[in-house]
Amino acid sequence: MLQCFDGYRDGATQREIAQVIFHIARLDRQAWQDASARHAIKTLLRDARAMIAGGYRALLRHRRPD
Repeated sequence: MLQCFDGYRDGATQREIAQVIFHIARLDRQAWQDASARHAIKTLLRDARAMIAGGYRALLRHRRPD
């Protein structure tokens, strides 16, 4: 998730990020519009933004008892 965000922040397109994360070949525009990888990248970026905005704190609060 954070790797996706780092790439996006550094100027990579979502399509370029998908190529790296999912090890897929470059897709033409139409194939990219229909690709499940496109939707997965959008979800990863949305979740990364939420974590960066403070959502990570929820992960820290819910610790398992020892």
